[in-house]
Amino acid sequence: MSAGWSLRGRLLRRVVIGIAASWMLGLLLSVLVLNHEMGELLDDSLRASARFTLTLYKSSDKVDLPQPTASSAIRVMRDGVEIVGADWPVLTRNGGQNVKGWRVFRVSDPASGISVEVGQSDDWWREELLESVGWLLLMMVPVSLLLAGVVGRAVTSALRPATRFAERLQSRKPGDLSPVAAGNLPRELAPISQAMNLYLDRIRDHVEAERQFATHAAHELRTPIAAASAQAQLMAAGVNDPGAAPRMVEALRRLSQLVDRLLQLSRAEAIGAAGATCDLVQVTRMVIADTGVAAIFDDGDIEAAVVTIPPEALALILGNLLRNARDHGTGDIRVRLAPGPVLTVSNRVDADGAFHHNMFEKSARSSGTGLGLGIVQKIAGKEGIGLGFEIADGRARVELRF
Repeated sequence: MSAGWSLRGRLLRRVVIGIAASWMLGLLLSVLVLNHEMGELLDDSLRASARFTLTLYKSSDKVDLPQPTASSAIRVMRDGVEIVGADWPVLTRNGGQNVKGWRVFRVSDPASGISVEVGQSDDWWREELLESVGWLLLMMVPVSLLLAGVVGRAVTSALRPATRFAERLQSRKPGDLSPVAAGNLPRELAPISQAMNLYLDRIRDHVEAERQFATHAAHELRTPIAAASAQAQLMAAGVNDPGAAPRMVEALRRLSQLVDRLLQLSRAEAIGAAGATCDLVQVTRMVIADTGVAAIFDDGDIEAAVVTIPPEALALILGNLLRNARDHGTGDIRVRLAPGPVLTVSNRVDADGAFHHNMFEKSARSSGTGLGLGIVQKIAGKEGIGLGFEIADGRARVELRF
């Protein structure tokens, strides 16, 4: 079984990536700001140097200038004649400008005809900028590592309640279906605890329903078995009782009926062909013929009504409704199909007639199993079929809404 992905690892990775992205964005902005500030400072320095050199040449023709280097140089011109040369082309416009690998600042004095150009190479500029960025990175590394450690501990601490919740689940006994205490789970993880407890509630209800079903089934099976056994003992003892054989046949009939309903209930649990379809008109006619129930079918002039339900599930529902109408009604069974589609099974009932929905629930004078409507409701609920029950004007009606 795969261990799956780690929430802690994923959170840490995303936080670290976020921090790294933030650092990179901050570094980029720092470089842009640093580049701009260095440019301003360099222009100020070049301007001051150019003006100072211009002042010197205006006062004297002989000025001892520093020797040009690979990174800095000065050009001086008087009346268009170059007195001191430089590597970049001669400029004609005052101010700072970029010229072929140099940052140059030019000043001039029209009265004396002197112009001075002071330049700094881009290589020097680039080296200074890279050195500054390197210092920034050097300071960022330990801070990033410290921040990653702090975030890692924070994530681990935040997930500790989830770990404790999992430990409480693992330590529970197999039959313990009571709610699990959420403890101090954070709001983001609380829905997991709520969903788990709802799931445990459903399992607990299901287990209780199965337990009650088993108890009722055992009780219902015991009665016909005991009756058949008693008649068999009388017959084996040679007791001359003409009614023994019929009573045994009736007991066996009830036993067979009960076993058949229990098998239907088992089939209802097993039906699961998702997306299966069938024709209501066709299945209804087939079930009426198979059960032998004298029912009048009014198809409402609907030639076909395809619904999304397995045909065996629909057959179980209709078969139980028809047999229930036959066994507990007073005749005149009708099946009517209407647009929607809506299928209604109705029959006449006594004035005190009532529906018994629960498993094994039946009237005092009923000889049935008490499972018919329970099976209908179970399948209908599983297949998403709407059910309606009504007794009015001396008729019992069960409505199936697809």
